[in-house]
Amino acid sequence: MGDVFLQENDEVTAISLFTLALQGFTLMDVHRSRAECLLRLGDISEKNGDSLNALELWEMARTLFEHSSQTKQIQAIDERMYRVDKDVKEQHLEDLAHLVELSVPVRKADEEDEEDSEIELEVNEAEVERVVV
Repeated sequence: MGDVFLQENDEVTAISLFTLALQGFTLMDVHRSRAECLLRLGDISEKNGDSLNALELWEMARTLFEHSSQTKQIQAIDERMYRVDKDVKEQHLEDLAHLVELSVPVRKADEEDEEDSEIELEVNEAEVERVVV
């Protein structure tokens, strides 16, 4: 049912249905169906820009697909995870580089001033917020 609502672009209802189905399949200990729900929830998370949550959901789905010997599904998840993990790492590196650009040394601590022995940095907080979010 959740897939039908996804096709209709009703993600809120789809998420609710996948979550409800996941709870039921968990109570019944049906690995393959639980994995399908987690897979779809991960796909929705990725589509909405939450790659870290997608990776977590796919990892759980992968484990359940292993328990039910679904090799094609495992391979499909591995491909998703590789692609998204690579994108997440690249984005983190870009964000870190941007943060370094935003950090400007203001002053070096005097050798006599032992309390302030680190370099102070001035950071544009609005830019940091934009990059982090």
